[in-house]
Amino acid sequence: MNTLYNLRAWCEWSDGEPPSCASFCVEGEYVEEDKTLATAPLSLYHYENECRWGFGTGSYRDGNYQTHHPKFHRWRYVGPLVPSLEAQGRAILVWEWREAPGELRALSSHGGDEDYVGLLPKDMDPPSWMDTGSAFGCCSVSEHPLEDGRRVFIGAHA
Repeated sequence: MNTLYNLRAWCEWSDGEPPSCASFCVEGEYVEEDKTLATAPLSLYHYENECRWGFGTGSYRDGNYQTHHPKFHRWRYVGPLVPSLEAQGRAILVWEWREAPGELRALSSHGGDEDYVGLLPKDMDPPSWMDTGSAFGCCSVSEHPLEDGRRVFIGAHA
């Protein structure tokens, strides 16, 4: 993930952690042991007595996988910016799952089986190609209203 092009403002960790549904939709900033500033895509790890934000490195296959939980100072969503209501106009916008804005991906409750994210303008009915059973969501399509009247549709294959 290239953070160089992420134009979002950072949220201070001390003001609040990312929402728990934002695993793999946010990146965190921390200081490496050599005192350099670094970022990493974050996931919420669930342990027996606690949940902690962190990231993994290495590979299970190679036997060198490690989970890291440094002290994060800031976080922000990843992916492209969500277009404004005015910029979107009457267009239906569709992204492949990993290319969608992090804020929209974080709305999903499909558990990792997502394929597409669609953003519909205000007062527009979803087209039939976004129905459950379609290529957009062969097994399930969920709907999520936004405060500005637009709706997000997330298609999943399980």
